[in-house]
Amino acid sequence: MRLRSGRSVGLDEKRRRTLAAAIPDDLLIYEVLVHLPAKSLARCKCVRRSWRTAITGAAFVRHHLKLSRARPPSSSPSLVRATPTTTTPRLLRSASTASHSYRRRGITRWILPTHCDGLVAIATVSDRVFVCNPATREFVALPPGIHNAELHHSEMLPPPVGIGVSDTAKFWLPAYRRYRPLGFDQWRNRYVVARYFFRTCDGAVAGDHHSQAAANNDMGVMGHEVFTLGGGGGSWELTQDPPHAVGVQRPICTRRALYWHADEPQPRLMRFGLQDRAFAVVPRPPAGWSPHDDMAILDGKLCYVYADSEAASFHFWLAEDAPDLKWSLQFSIEIVQESSPDANPIHYLAPVTTNGDKVLLVAVGRYSSYLLSWCTVAASNDGAVVEQAVDLHHELRYGRPDGSKYMGCQSQEFLHCVLPYFESLVSLTACNY
Repeated sequence: MRLRSGRSVGLDEKRRRTLAAAIPDDLLIYEVLVHLPAKSLARCKCVRRSWRTAITGAAFVRHHLKLSRARPPSSSPSLVRATPTTTTPRLLRSASTASHSYRRRGITRWILPTHCDGLVAIATVSDRVFVCNPATREFVALPPGIHNAELHHSEMLPPPVGIGVSDTAKFWLPAYRRYRPLGFDQWRNRYVVARYFFRTCDGAVAGDHHSQAAANNDMGVMGHEVFTLGGGGGSWELTQDPPHAVGVQRPICTRRALYWHADEPQPRLMRFGLQDRAFAVVPRPPAGWSPHDDMAILDGKLCYVYADSEAASFHFWLAEDAPDLKWSLQFSIEIVQESSPDANPIHYLAPVTTNGDKVLLVAVGRYSSYLLSWCTVAASNDGAVVEQAVDLHHELRYGRPDGSKYMGCQSQEFLHCVLPYFESLVSLTACNY
């Protein structure tokens, strides 16, 4: 019986191996493996040399990225929270083995991430910029760019960076709301990070942006540079200077350009083309301006949110990404403010992503309140219906590196960052796409 059972098991195993060998590698790789998450693919690379070669190849990485982009967002989105003293080191360790030396250089302070194709760029309180891929756990520190003299006037927040956001007792829109936009340059097939910097720093120029010379950048006070990931000689490249001083709103990157705000002496929108690497002033929506305005990418289109403080409403404008932007008003949300002394009025509303006729929004109250909500946009003129999904401040527990938990309402020093995210196998140091 034992011998017969052993033979049976051996025959079954042989049959399975024969069947597996009969499946062509191309079919197995591009119809099965490409649908696996990055963590599983890391194990698959150890199975066969042919699998490893295919999984690390550009064709596989591009196809995996295409499928990741196509997946609809979850109705219960996962959340990433950045804090100056607790969650930030844990976030970075999940992406890579961030050393203590990085954290000593400012990485544990308030960080403001931007994203593109699963990559995350992190601005710090120094001239350093970090980029990570949480799916592959790759983490790199970019070399320092030209020193930003404005940093001498901002002790709390890092300056803005892009890839292809004081007073903690109440909600603030900081004068130093800084991001580093991150985007994909399709003409050079490279991911780029952008940053601005002040060449000189006096209180009027670099501190509050109100100097006429600084606002118009007539004297070249402000410069701009880009860093090419996996290419470009490993250093920052100076570009044309921005025509106006960069404002407080976060920049945004489309598949064609980076968009920076300018707010002095009047509101403007500046477009930095990724193809020609040149600046141009482009039309804003035919609406007013508020320091609480925001921008995002929704369904491949540029979205501008105008915060009308007088009417307590937010207006969502969309435009196709082009040198001559043509804006159309899509919908508006009116905020019903409570009149009680304990009211926490919403005065900042940021779009995150879409799922069919729903838009995921982050609503921020004046007194440290962060609400994540789904907004259903009606096809008719009936307006939009907003349904609260979760209170980031009072309904979620967050983890510390030591395993302990705490509620957001138990800490005043925090900054919620909600980003649309999908897995990517894109390398930060090599062009594998």
